[in-house]
Amino acid sequence: MGMAGWVVAVFLVAFMLPLLAFMYLDVLEAKHEVKQQLEKVEKLRREIDRKNRKTPEEFKDNPIFDRRKKHD
Repeated sequence: MGMAGWVVAVFLVAFMLPLLAFMYLDVLEAKHEVKQQLEKVEKLRREIDRKNRKTPEEFKDNPIFDRRKKHD
């Protein structure tokens, strides 16, 4: 590889490294946003489940309530 080949190789590396860094940061930002949205959806789901439960009878399948009953 001659001098021109080395110049092209160095130029490509110098151009590609920042481009890859920007792409990586964009992916990290997107993952963070997805995580936040999933947490919001989970919170809303729990809130809806809480509103739909009307009587303590519906808590029978919950192990926390079962433990509490055993210790009483």
